[in-house]
Amino acid sequence: MLLETVHSFLFENLEDKTLLKNDYLLPSIIIGYVLFVKWIGPSIMETRKPFSLRGVMVFYNFSEVLANAFLFQWILSESIKWKHIRCLPHDHPSYVSARLETLPMWWFILLNKMTELLDTIFFVLRKKRNQLSMLHIVHHSAICLIVWYLVRAPARAGFYGFIIVGINIAVHIVMYTYYGLSGLGPHMDKYLWWKKYLTVLQIGQFVFDIVYVFIEFLTGCEKAGFGEILNLAFILFLLILFLRLYRTRY
Repeated sequence: MLLETVHSFLFENLEDKTLLKNDYLLPSIIIGYVLFVKWIGPSIMETRKPFSLRGVMVFYNFSEVLANAFLFQWILSESIKWKHIRCLPHDHPSYVSARLETLPMWWFILLNKMTELLDTIFFVLRKKRNQLSMLHIVHHSAICLIVWYLVRAPARAGFYGFIIVGINIAVHIVMYTYYGLSGLGPHMDKYLWWKKYLTVLQIGQFVFDIVYVFIEFLTGCEKAGFGEILNLAFILFLLILFLRLYRTRY
């Protein structure tokens, strides 16, 4: 019974999922997440000792490595399969067919982005307030909302969605590998000299995203609609925040 329920949740009737049909459910979850990590959680933990969660963190981070690796190979194979739709109008039958066929993949990506909200909750429970930055909270919140927005209507994003999300997932494989190794204990510090370059990699992905999408616009492959402008503005915003982070730390 449990396996059937899990299978149904993951694979069946994706168009009828409450999370996708309801206009307010995911935004409400994100609002609750922000309220918890910014005010409710810290208030609860104020007079309590921080939780260690070392074993939980190691398991979580390496689970995210596996999940993101699985999603990366999936989105890579789908990008190759559907590369011929790259410059088609979003309402073209082949384009709509491709996005509907890849709906399970986008559903999995959305679920994975929601599990990544646990990052911040763990920070709260461990009283790592220095890591509760605006960058971290905005990044996780907005990514969830953007993927949710794209999944709900196949014609909302161009082929660039495959590329941008695929690169983000690839970067997260490296990021969670770092977090997983660091969670094993101080003896791993000598192997984690590349933290600085992880931030460089994150900055690099946003630069690539902006350049790639502009090329799509300039070649006439994509039109600069509301969704595209919004995504570009968000990517530029993240780039500025990560550049500030790099300048502050290094």
